[in-house]
Amino acid sequence: LPPRRPARSAEMRWVPGDFVECFILSGYRRLHCSAQECLASVLQPTNETLNFWTHFIPLLLFLSRFGRLLLLRGAGDVPFHHPALLPLWCYASGVLLTFAMSCTAHLFSCLSPRLRAAFFYLDYASISYYGFASTVAYSYYLLPGLSLLDAGAMSRYVQHMACPIMLESLLFDLRTRNPTLFVYFYRRYCWLLVAAFFNVSKIPERIQPGLFDIVGHSHQLFHIFTFLSIYDQVHYVEDGLAEFLKAAPAAPTYLGTVGYMLLLTLSRSLSQRVARKNYHGGTARAL
Repeated sequence: LPPRRPARSAEMRWVPGDFVECFILSGYRRLHCSAQECLASVLQPTNETLNFWTHFIPLLLFLSRFGRLLLLRGAGDVPFHHPALLPLWCYASGVLLTFAMSCTAHLFSCLSPRLRAAFFYLDYASISYYGFASTVAYSYYLLPGLSLLDAGAMSRYVQHMACPIMLESLLFDLRTRNPTLFVYFYRRYCWLLVAAFFNVSKIPERIQPGLFDIVGHSHQLFHIFTFLSIYDQVHYVEDGLAEFLKAAPAAPTYLGTVGYMLLLTLSRSLSQRVARKNYHGGTARAL
């Protein structure tokens, strides 16, 4: 058997400019690795290794947690197919898909430039999916009277510029009703701010380029703090589910949960298809 070529290249000059990260000088994987070499690289010292592990370990953690809640009746004495769990299924799919696509994009980004673009597009699309899935869970478990998905119900708040007041009243009500849950809610947004700081500032590698190429660069820290924010979010979604089951309100429907998620996915696919068609049409006219 021929010797396996390492997926890592010593310097950034060996990879295309689109693959180079700001202030990261070495530790890049060479372009056109095989799938086997990509898989082997998770145990090699590259600048993508911890990008993968900082989301793969949380993926396993959330798989275990949602498995307990949904399949082992950790949420109460309700079976996995109970309508009350439909918003949680939507939310779980958003969280797990986000971490899974992030791992996939970072792991296989060196297969080819085209596949890299496709994987990271799906990575960003999964973040949108997660955000909408969170809204579905919030609308049933945390803010059932607000009708977040009802544009008509929200219009009066928007017309009167009352959204900041509405959010503030939510925070103060949560602090009065459940101080522990308020800590999770408040801390989640602190984690998000810290994550945004590292993602935008490119600190610490900006301060000492080359020193943090393998361990400790900003994207790894961004991954860690986004994980912490979702970890805290799961706490208050789970608490909202417990309160929802106690109150026994009208059960969620497939149309109002899974239907919304399928509609989002279909809309995203159609918009991407139209954008691709317009792009190729414009290219053909230019030629």
